[in-house]
Amino acid sequence: MPLAEVLVKIHRYRAPGRVDCKRGDEVKRIYLDHGQIVFATTNQLAESLGDKLLREGRITRRQYEESVARAQETGNRHGTTLVAMNAITPEELFTAVRGQIEEIIWPVFGWDSGTVSFTAGRDKRLEFIKVDIPVPMAILHGVRHVADARSLVARLGTKTTLFARSTGHTEGLVLDDDEQRLLDAVDGRKVLYELVNTPPLASADNARILYAFFALGLIVPREPRQIKVQVKTDGGKYA
Repeated sequence: MPLAEVLVKIHRYRAPGRVDCKRGDEVKRIYLDHGQIVFATTNQLAESLGDKLLREGRITRRQYEESVARAQETGNRHGTTLVAMNAITPEELFTAVRGQIEEIIWPVFGWDSGTVSFTAGRDKRLEFIKVDIPVPMAILHGVRHVADARSLVARLGTKTTLFARSTGHTEGLVLDDDEQRLLDAVDGRKVLYELVNTPPLASADNARILYAFFALGLIVPREPRQIKVQVKTDGGKYA
């Protein structure tokens, strides 16, 4: 099951816990509470907070190396150490942490292999800066990082699959004009092929957004209406 659909199930029950995403030696963990993503971690050094700040020029190499040494000595988190050093402000730390969490999570939506598992419950031993990223918005942003939109279309059905509107998980969901226009186009009469090719967005972008709507339960597939037609035969009877 793709990450988007796993997150929707967790969001539906507001279950607190941790989603572990593993691909080879790569491990990413997503922490959730009350239907919100509150934190994420990675074992990839390039995606660490310190490396992100250094790469963006927010801290110097000297500050980076000193903060790493201090964090190892004290056991404090890297970001907290940087604030204590006055290298960054608490406000800058919060903004950086949110950006780091997004950079950790978004690529996972595009994985074409790996495992996703969920462990319920809060780990009170963990201390971290909590952010609030609504799961619906995470899914909408995350699916845009799926390189091959055809894999998403395959989960939606065939070219002739009809879609209708439904009441899904919209808490915290904010659509831009193009996304709202695409959702409005779902009227129970247009097939998937028509929806994917709805202007002004490219078909691949539409496919990604439609899959997000599908995962969130905003649209549902439906069977085409069957129309009974009577045909008069040569014998004067109707068949």
